[in-house]
Amino acid sequence: MPALLIILWILTLVVAVLFLLVRRKRIAQERPYPATASTLSPDSDYWTLEQLRWLTAVLLAGGLLLVWLGQTIYKVVPVPQQWGVFAAMAAGAALFLLGAHTAVTRQLPHWLARPGEKICDYFRISLGQLALLLLAPTFGLLAYWAAGDQLLARHWPVSVMAWLISVGLVVAGSYSVRQEGTDIEDIDITRRDYWFTAVIFFAALLLRATAMTQFPNTFSGDEGSSGLHALLFLRGQATNIWNVGWFSFPSPFYILQAASIALFGQTVAALRFVSAVGGALAVAGTYWLGLVMFGRATAVLAAIYMAASHYHIHISRIGLNNVWDSFWGVAVLAALWVGWKSGRRSAFIAGGLALGMGQFFYVSIRILPLLLLVWAVTAFLWKRTQFRQRLPGLLLMAGVAFILFLPLGLYFAGHPDEFAAPLNRVTIMGPRLEAEMAATGQSAGQIVGRQMWRAALGYTHEPLRLLYNPGAPLLLPGAAALFIIGLLWGISHFDLRYWLLFLPLLSVIISSGLSQDAPASQRYILVAPVAALFVALPLGVAVRLLQPLWPQGKRVVTAVTLVIILWLAFGDVTYYFANVYKNGYVLGGWNTAVATEIAHYLQDQNPPQQKVYFFGFPLMGYRSLSTIPYLAPEMRGEDVVEPLTAPPDWQLAGPTLFIFLPDRLNELEFVRTAYPVGNYREFRNDDGRLMFVVYEIGD
Repeated sequence: MPALLIILWILTLVVAVLFLLVRRKRIAQERPYPATASTLSPDSDYWTLEQLRWLTAVLLAGGLLLVWLGQTIYKVVPVPQQWGVFAAMAAGAALFLLGAHTAVTRQLPHWLARPGEKICDYFRISLGQLALLLLAPTFGLLAYWAAGDQLLARHWPVSVMAWLISVGLVVAGSYSVRQEGTDIEDIDITRRDYWFTAVIFFAALLLRATAMTQFPNTFSGDEGSSGLHALLFLRGQATNIWNVGWFSFPSPFYILQAASIALFGQTVAALRFVSAVGGALAVAGTYWLGLVMFGRATAVLAAIYMAASHYHIHISRIGLNNVWDSFWGVAVLAALWVGWKSGRRSAFIAGGLALGMGQFFYVSIRILPLLLLVWAVTAFLWKRTQFRQRLPGLLLMAGVAFILFLPLGLYFAGHPDEFAAPLNRVTIMGPRLEAEMAATGQSAGQIVGRQMWRAALGYTHEPLRLLYNPGAPLLLPGAAALFIIGLLWGISHFDLRYWLLFLPLLSVIISSGLSQDAPASQRYILVAPVAALFVALPLGVAVRLLQPLWPQGKRVVTAVTLVIILWLAFGDVTYYFANVYKNGYVLGGWNTAVATEIAHYLQDQNPPQQKVYFFGFPLMGYRSLSTIPYLAPEMRGEDVVEPLTAPPDWQLAGPTLFIFLPDRLNELEFVRTAYPVGNYREFRNDDGRLMFVVYEIGD
């Protein structure tokens, strides 16, 4: 089959070249044309010589790339997908021939030129850019076919290269220097905005990356599982970017963690540093969202509070992918608003890039495309003229996001259970809702309504739970008061700007109504920057209203608002680093604390490769939490599942460790009887509670 295809390709190209040579000679005889002509068609703006050059270059280069990459991966894809690869190669050959035809005749076929010109007019792009946009999805398909469904990509260089090409094509094809429409409000950005961004980023990073192993001082099994999957990429045991890893989360995040491990070693800090950077970026993004929506005063205040938020600091100090949704989400909102107000195509492209990249991280951002669609419908009904002017940019923003997500989206299309898994784990629908109805005697509507009410109170009154259980809501009392005032101000001055911010806040309430354990802390990560904006909004409004009324007291007004926000920020920081842990909060609970202490103990052992018999079942297994395998990878752990009823007869080859949880401590005497020469050690927490016992056997 491959040999036959090669013969067919050669014959096709030979025939095509001969046809073009004959065609060129005939055209030259019938209608000679000047090579220096400025336009090649008097009735069209598109057929300038420059346009022709770019269109021809795109068709020729794009066609060659499709054939080359398709031929590279043809043999490694399964038979059903080989037909798709063959179709992509055929399309590439057709585009190459079309490019050659265009170069020879200096025109496109009429049936292609007319619709192409209309599309280009609408989107304010050139014909060459249109060709780039049409090529992008095909390269996205090649990226998926080259990747496949397993941990090891079928051909990872092509999978990565094809995706990068597709992204480059859609960005280059979408860009336009012309702003869209006449209803334009430009945004004043100065050098000091960039300086403040740098300062607030590093301040936020300092709060998130300092003493990462002490706050929190336990290392959860979820973090360990994430780290172990990241190590697969570092060791070459996984190369496929376009599938999912631990807990059905997309693979790109694990590649970031793998890079961090490569730099800092297989440590807790290496995993958590990736989250700290994502959290600090979200703080910087909050400043820009506030700047483009409400002005510099509100932006500064919101960024300061966001940097110090006890909730966001904690989520940024956990080695999981959650916190990145706050960065990508705020980037989407800021870019969309800039595009809407200014008509800048670059803003819409940036929004599409952020929306597409966000799909590679946590699941809370998956609802954002739906929210943006609701907002767009509202914009159409409210500002119809401006919406029509901005619609090309909005469509291209959606197109950029689609192309970025395409390979992973195709994987999810073939594995819908993987896409739904993070949602199915927490939903109350189905048997869980039926069980709750039977236990409480309430209707489904009452239960969902109760969950939604708790989620709404999670902003200001109801303590958060699950991933972060601080004994407090998202906002502490002072910030909660300002948040409520900010919401009321937004409602009383309602417009599309506030609607764009209200939608994510409402989505948390609605989605939590269908989920377990509201208010679950991880549901709020997408809206943390929005909440910070509403906290800062009343103070920003006060600055804007009072300064004109009290010109001589401008500095006093500014100073007072800064003092208030710094006081709130100080309260959140001290609450997290002092009160939360002082009141007994433990990330992951008691088993995680025990596993972390065991892992630290094993790390200190010399030699690091020892046999470990673990007496933990049924409370905990050696690998039931990935804490120990990640932090002490060289230890050879084995679970003793069945309780000992007599001295064991295991043959020990070198140093051996016997670890007992308190519930299995009565079996220690059997081990001591079998191996009388050993060292007994107890490990207790700060309150004196026994965590585990170790019986050490030397050489």
